Amino acid sequence: MIISIINKKGGVGKTPFAFSIAKDLDMFLQSNDNSIIESIYPNKSKISKQPSLLDNCVYDFGGFVEKGIVNILKESDFIIIPCTELYNSILRSIETINEIKAINKNITLLVTAYRDEKGKEIIKDTITNNTLGLDFYFFKYSKIIDNAMINALSFTELYNETPLSKKAYKNFFDEYSKLLNTIKNKGRSNAKKGA
Repeated sequence: MIISIINKKGGVGKTPFAFSIAKDLDMFLQSNDNSIIESIYPNKSKISKQPSLLDNCVYDFGGFVEKGIVNILKESDFIIIPCTELYNSILRSIETINEIKAINKNITLLVTAYRDEKGKEIIKDTITNNTLGLDFYFFKYSKIIDNAMINALSFTELYNETPLSKKAYKNFFDEYSKLLNTIKNKGRSNAKKGA
């Protein structure tokens, strides 16, 4: 299973989602972008300008101009593009989607840190009008994204910490669980095809 999380726009949640998915699914994590992943996910993460293609790996890409990144995107079972409701984020996400879909159509969009239903609908409508056939997951603004990086805990670990955290993170975690289950089911399907 190869998962690439990418967007040309920074600050959309690429690293927290990449870290959390890798940790919750016991996968490796590689990035071409400076971050704290090596300190919060020791022995299973690596930062390199030229990440190598590995099975059972999540990639956190800040951009994909390097040849090696394009090859990893071609091989990815999932390409996840996080996007916020900021106008520049939506534009950069559409740009990223349009460049990637020529080499791999396994694209999923995460609407991250939206504040209200209006913001959520604006993102979905704008992206749907400019690209077709994407799966969407919706994550309302939550401190769980920052807390994952601060505490070196995945979204699942943070959710399960206390009864209060289960209440505070419930909506976010319900959507995240759907995303994880989709990834796991695709992994099982791929394993059956290879058997």
